[in-house]
Amino acid sequence: MRSWATIIGGGIGWALGGGPIGAILGAALGNSLSDYFSDSSERSENRSEQDFHASLLILASIVIKADGRVDERELTFVREHFRKWFGEEKANQSFKAFKEVVKEKPAITQVCQQVRRHMSIQGRIQLIAFLFGLAHADGSMTADERQQIARIAGYLGIHPNDFRRLEAVHRPAAPNPYEVLGLSSSATDADIKKTYRSLVKKYHPDALHGLGEAAVKEAAATFRKIQEAYDHICKQRGLK
Repeated sequence: MRSWATIIGGGIGWALGGGPIGAILGAALGNSLSDYFSDSSERSENRSEQDFHASLLILASIVIKADGRVDERELTFVREHFRKWFGEEKANQSFKAFKEVVKEKPAITQVCQQVRRHMSIQGRIQLIAFLFGLAHADGSMTADERQQIARIAGYLGIHPNDFRRLEAVHRPAAPNPYEVLGLSSSATDADIKKTYRSLVKKYHPDALHGLGEAAVKEAAATFRKIQEAYDHICKQRGLK
């Protein structure tokens, strides 16, 4: 079997500047997606988008096997998102690579440290949002899956309030609007408005344009839940 160094040396670029993510992708992808995960100058303007997808590929592979099994519904969730992001042909290649990556046992701390160094907080938040969606794809999130996502979120520097907010937003049942904002029902009107303004800065999809159209759409879905929660509370309290 060829070593990872040999495979990577064969031409595939290292996402996020190399490191553990580049090594894992190099071993799984070979040259099949070298045109996408490339360091070449003609694709440099898309590096942030490439880095987002590369990070998601690795982290999703960790969560999908957290409960000791890989459910077909979870695989379908990943496949459908790849199709939306890459188009049919590249989605098929990406999904083949994903199934190879699932066989690996990446060092979570090293992977997350690499992502944290290179990616904005907005991008890291969307990675966690995707992982919650993946965990619920088979009907329910197991304790093991939640624990793994919490572990990843901690390593990525996601604040506990953001973790709980994303968890609430992605529950199948309608979320508690106060939980989405990270407040108690006894919060003052002033606190509610102040919190909402801070969440707009952190969660607005405009902050993710450099990560590609797919990431922006995912962020818009999360932000819509925050907006709906705020609107619900304002209507309930008669706030303007």
